[in-house]
Amino acid sequence: MTSAKIVDIHCIEELSHAIGTSPVEMSKYLQSHCQVDYYDLMLIPKRGRRRRGEFREVYKAKHQWLAQAHRSVAMIVKNSANFDIHVQGFLNGRSTLSNAMLHMRKRTIVHADLKNFFNAITEVQVEHSFVAIGALPAIASILARLCTIDGYLRQGTRCSPGISNLVCQKLDTEMLNVARVTSSVYSRYADNITFSGDSPPSYEVIKNIVESNGFELRESGCYSQHRGARQFVTGLSVVDEEKPRLPKQMKRKLRLVVHYVSKYGEGHFEHSLGAPSVTPTMTQLEGMIAYAYSVEPEFAIKLWKRLRD
Repeated sequence: MTSAKIVDIHCIEELSHAIGTSPVEMSKYLQSHCQVDYYDLMLIPKRGRRRRGEFREVYKAKHQWLAQAHRSVAMIVKNSANFDIHVQGFLNGRSTLSNAMLHMRKRTIVHADLKNFFNAITEVQVEHSFVAIGALPAIASILARLCTIDGYLRQGTRCSPGISNLVCQKLDTEMLNVARVTSSVYSRYADNITFSGDSPPSYEVIKNIVESNGFELRESGCYSQHRGARQFVTGLSVVDEEKPRLPKQMKRKLRLVVHYVSKYGEGHFEHSLGAPSVTPTMTQLEGMIAYAYSVEPEFAIKLWKRLRD
């Protein structure tokens, strides 16, 4: 695990040492005209009823040296950049829960999602972002090439999340300025943008900032939720007076799955193949209960107890 900061790297030899990769292997990748050949592509179904049938493209490095290089670059970014509280994704101590807490008990919440987030970030944007945190131009160019796949950031590498936050710093600054003018709260969790307050910015203002920074809004554009009706932020209800809560529908589905598993065992999943389910496998069920524990511990403990009875 490297402790290097990007301002301490002055040449390719120092970069090679910092990321634990030989200059020869790195050079081959930098000069490749088909970098995608260095990866396995996985298609992961997207969650949500509205996104059924859509898949997320995730790239996994075939070579250990490349995976190691990306892990080291992720550490270099972590050592070199600080992100204020409005950046909620991909950072230690921040989560969907901490993001939702920023928008509790607000009159109006406005949501906007960036389209094809990682795939929209270019090698040029990555290079400029490295320069912005102190990298020498030559080092920034090498790092940008090393961390992208045929010109785009892509999803799946260990360095992509941190780099995406770097690239979004200008977008975030412009959104924060709008938030101050409208007395709103702004946060971004990866590609999910949220404003909340009495009079948050309009769709047109958000759209203009998004597009001026090289992104697009998803087809759904922006939508608002108002106090007195359902309000959700990164999947959690924020209408409670005390803290964010799990959606009632999710809790109902989890109770149902736990009931069947406690009654029929793991064989329940085999018999329910092809039927819509919040957790189609035991591993996913355990993961969902662990997530539930991070939001509502008492509810999750009851589910675990039911499974073990």
